[in-house]
Formats: sequence, C-alpha cells, structure tokens
Amino acid sequence: MGKKKIITREFVLGAIVVLIILFLSLTTNFFSNSGMFSFMLDVSPTIVGAIALSLVIFTGNIDISAGTILGFVGFTSGILAKVLGIPIYLFVPIGMLTGMLLAGINGYITVKFKVPSIVVTLAMNMVHLGFYATFLPNAGWVENLGDNYTWFGRGRVFNLIPYIFIVAAVITVLFIFLMRYTKFGKSLYAVGGNRQAAIYAGINPDRTIINVYLVEGLLLGVAGLLKAMTANEIMPSAFQGREMVFISAAVVGGVSIFGGSGKIIGAVFGAILVYLLSITMIYMGLQDYFQFALQGVIILIAVYITVTDFDTLRKRFKRNKQAEPAVKDT
Repeated sequence: MGKKKIITREFVLGAIVVLIILFLSLTTNFFSNSGMFSFMLDVSPTIVGAIALSLVIFTGNIDISAGTILGFVGFTSGILAKVLGIPIYLFVPIGMLTGMLLAGINGYITVKFKVPSIVVTLAMNMVHLGFYATFLPNAGWVENLGDNYTWFGRGRVFNLIPYIFIVAAVITVLFIFLMRYTKFGKSLYAVGGNRQAAIYAGINPDRTIINVYLVEGLLLGVAGLLKAMTANEIMPSAFQGREMVFISAAVVGGVSIFGGSGKIIGAVFGAILVYLLSITMIYMGLQDYFQFALQGVIILIAVYITVTDFDTLRKRFKRNKQAEPAVKDT
C-alpha cells in the first residue's frame, strides 16, 4: 500500500467522521423515537436506489436517468391510487413494472446500438423531463393522495421502525446473498471486470447488461414508491438529481465506478453516510447547491482512490510477470 493511498483514505474517513460528529452535536433529538423514525424513513429509498445503481455500475455501466424514472413511477402509482382507486397490492407491482420498462429500454439501447450507457441514459433523462413537461397535466404534479396511498409509507412497527425501512433491509440482505453466492452476481462482476474473460467463461455480456438494467428498474420502482408513499403529493421532476445521490452513495461505499468490484453492504453504508452529510449541511444552513457540490467532490475523491488502487494492482501484476522467468530458472 502506498503512502499516498493511505493518507487519502485516512483523510476521507476523517472528514466523514468529523462531519458525522458535527451532525450529531447539532441534532440533539437524533436518538429520540421521532429522530430515529425520521432517519430510517428518509434513508430507506436512498439505500434501495444505491443498491440499484451499484448493480449497474458493477457491470461497468451507469444510469443518469434514475431520478426521472423514480419520478414517473411515483406519478403512475399516484394516479392509479387517487384517480382510479386501485389498492396498494395492484399499484405497487404496476409501479415496479414501470421502472423495469424504463430502465430496460436503457439497457436495450446500450446493447443493441453499442452506445455508451452514460450517453443513452443522459439522453433518456432529457426525454423523460421533456415528456413530463409536455404531456403530463401540471407537469405530473399529483396532490392529496390520501391514506390509500400513504398509509404504508407512514406505518411503523413497535411505533418506531418504518415499514419502508424493513423493505430496504430485506432488499439489502437479498442482494448481498445474490451478489455473493449466485451466478447472477458473479456475472455482473465478470462483465464489469473483464468483458472478454467473461465471454470465455460462457457469460453473455449483452444479456447480462439487459438483465441488470431490468433488475435496476425494478429496484428503482421500489425506491420511487417508498419515496412517494412518505409524502402526500408527487411531482416527477422533483426527483431529478437523485441519481447523483445514489451514485455518490455507491462510490463512497467502495463500488468501483469502472465496474468489476464493490459490495452491496458498502453501498448501503455509503447511502447512510451521504444522508448524514446532507442532513448535517441542512442544519448548518447550507443551500441545496452546496450539497450537490459536495456530492460531486465525493465522486471525484472516490474515483481518485479507485484509480490509485487500480494503478497499484497493475504495477504489482507487471512486477510479478517480470519476476516469473527468474523464479523458473532457479
């Protein structure tokens, strides 16, 4: 391990710890029932969204349209619940399928036309926003959703743990298992780490990428529903920029932005850290724009650490290859 790498990690971790301590000192009711409930309520959609983006990033891809997908899922489910009176056991799966459809389109275009995912999803993000503004009444703003829609988002177990936090916890455990023990998880790492080697191993990269976008869309549908269910109104464009929160959470949690490495539990802790940083800045009276700036800095630092790690591994591999003949001669 190089000195520069150690100093960088210590600096990042130290800065995070200082900000968290500052946050705790400013929020005296954080450990009260109401404070803990609010924390678990707010962080749950971010955890699910961070897991969703992590899956895509594992394959070496990205999704810049995640925020607008969340918004459309919220709008669709809200209309179904308020206007048509559809119960939760119907509008929830419809919302999840909506997320799968929108994200699946991203994956299909990326694979079919060999266009970088960052270009595809950036374009689709603009398409979504244009669609909302042009075709949705009041830009998709739906208010007074009623108890039929919000009861689950505001419900709690033991008068403390939100229902939606339990959903986020179950999803976390499920995807930790899938990434560690199943062919699905191993194929994501393989495609993101070395596409050609994955092909030699019998993995179809194109199919894997489409599948991971479908799963991501499913999770974004869940995240969109969880977020919308905690409010009494929805506006799709209000979710714009959430993808940067999810990406920040993933990379600060150790997910390589270049693909091929990272852990779900790291992304979950990253989501919690990003949330705590955001709340800290709110209590400090800092504007939303500063929060976006901090997210950008977090991504840059995480990418720098990833590049440093990769360069160290590359040099170590080269030294080992050069040393092989000498070992054989002895």
